Amino acid sequence: KSLVSGNTGMIPESTISPAPDLARAEEFSKDADTSLLASTVVLKLNGGLGTGMGLDKAKSLLKVKGDDTFLDLTAKQIISMRKDFGMKVKFMLMNSFSTSDDTL
Repeated sequence: KSLVSGNTGMIPESTISPAPDLARAEEFSKDADTSLLASTVVLKLNGGLGTGMGLDKAKSLLKVKGDDTFLDLTAKQIISMRKDFGMKVKFMLMNSFSTSDDTL
């Protein structure tokens, strides 16, 4: 509804302020808490058509290694994470109107 009403979704830079009190990388624990993966979602931006490369479908469906597409490689990474850590890591595609049909 917002886009149809003319809202561009742009956030003026003048309204953005730095996040206070962010931890520094040097302060991070070296021991990963893999239990956090149970509440993690891997979100892949999948919004572009490959028209500039002569494609008529989502760029993520471009074959990049053998018969595997970019999307296949991403899915294999998620499957590997699930297997390696014994957690059902969730996976979500952020599609555009142009790529939704290609990847459902």
